[in-house]
Amino acid sequence: MKNPIRETLAAGRASIGSWLNLASPLSAEVMAAAGFPWLVVDTEHAPFDLQLVAHTFRAIEARGAIPLARSWDQDPVTIGRLLDAGAWGLVFPHVSNVEQAASLARAMRYPPDGTRSMGTGRCTTISPDYRRDINAEVLCIPQIEDMEGIDQAEAIASVEGVDIGFLGPSDLALSMGVEAGHPNHEAALQRFREGCKRAGKPSGIPAGDAESALRRIAEGFQFIDLTNDLRFLESAARQAIAAVS
Repeated sequence: MKNPIRETLAAGRASIGSWLNLASPLSAEVMAAAGFPWLVVDTEHAPFDLQLVAHTFRAIEARGAIPLARSWDQDPVTIGRLLDAGAWGLVFPHVSNVEQAASLARAMRYPPDGTRSMGTGRCTTISPDYRRDINAEVLCIPQIEDMEGIDQAEAIASVEGVDIGFLGPSDLALSMGVEAGHPNHEAALQRFREGCKRAGKPSGIPAGDAESALRRIAEGFQFIDLTNDLRFLESAARQAIAAVS
């Protein structure tokens, strides 16, 4: 088994996916069929239970895309259950330091590389060699959302088993007491990107539209979350009703 996201990033290319916040397997299938190569099931902010997560993973896979998830916490039990359900990688919100990042990276992998528990889950249907291969293919993606994490960006990205550094710009702005786009906020985003680059790891960031995504790619960000299913629906609905009103 090979993770195509990992291969794209290793080749130095940008990988553009999206987020799922409608808690709908059908929405996930539509997004994957539209051409997104990976989709993140947002269990932090959207009303997904674990069974719905598994159904959403199936919908993503059915259209040839890679399912990821944003975990609702950093508990090793949660991590194991999301991976057992079939996630090829996990985004972890509110990671601020090296100790957190190292613990998460180990919780995602089977011994001897980590502490993940072995069991019979849906994940074992992905490949007959799942347990042998997944440690090298799974993606550990800490999300930095405060200045402590920005200050430690290079150290966090350098942790063995951390694969991508990802930003949470909105919560970062809240923690800084400024609006997103403020010069100090933008400077922090770029400090993070530069820290990941020094560590030899790709950096990621959400982008609200195609123009923003292209700008971030030009700056050097590689792992791009191009908005989410809820925002795509909202935007199209607003445009349509405005056009006929």
